[in-house]
Amino acid sequence: MAFSGGKYWNETMTGNVFIGSTAAAGTTLPLATGTAMTFGVWNTSTDFNIVMLKCNIGFTSGTIALGEFGWTDVSATVVATGSNITAFTDGAVGTTIRNGIIGGGNASRMRFTPSAATIVASTACYWMGSAHEGATGVGPANTISHDFDGLFVLPPGKAAFLVGSIAQTALFSLSLAWSEVSRN
Repeated sequence: MAFSGGKYWNETMTGNVFIGSTAAAGTTLPLATGTAMTFGVWNTSTDFNIVMLKCNIGFTSGTIALGEFGWTDVSATVVATGSNITAFTDGAVGTTIRNGIIGGGNASRMRFTPSAATIVASTACYWMGSAHEGATGVGPANTISHDFDGLFVLPPGKAAFLVGSIAQTALFSLSLAWSEVSRN
């Protein structure tokens, strides 16, 4: 019988696949045109691309606002007044950011926030075609697992944040997997 390690096996075994997650309690998601982002990844390298692999969204608690989940993007090279990113709370390596080789692999070259960033107003660049079917936490909640299938790449100086077509007051436990691929 031939061994199959799965779709992302080869990328993961290079040590360049990373997983960023919120705390178990989750976070809310802002409106796509908002400025107070709560979950995202930023390519701060100069010679690597971020290839988005997978996004998992699990309902934690509260009342869901019906609407689509997607990503907004901004260009920035620094956090500063006048920049497109004026605040960015980094996730901790080893807790909110992990290498796909658990306990091994390379350190990420990127910045990831599981909780807070302030950006200039933007618009969505990618809708995932996923939404919750009900507006309450009663009954079964559908978990969303979106595979980007190579369609979403962040070159150096680009950041992307998970958003809703409607601002969410419900809390969601979130994970994002990405690969860091050399541009050379």
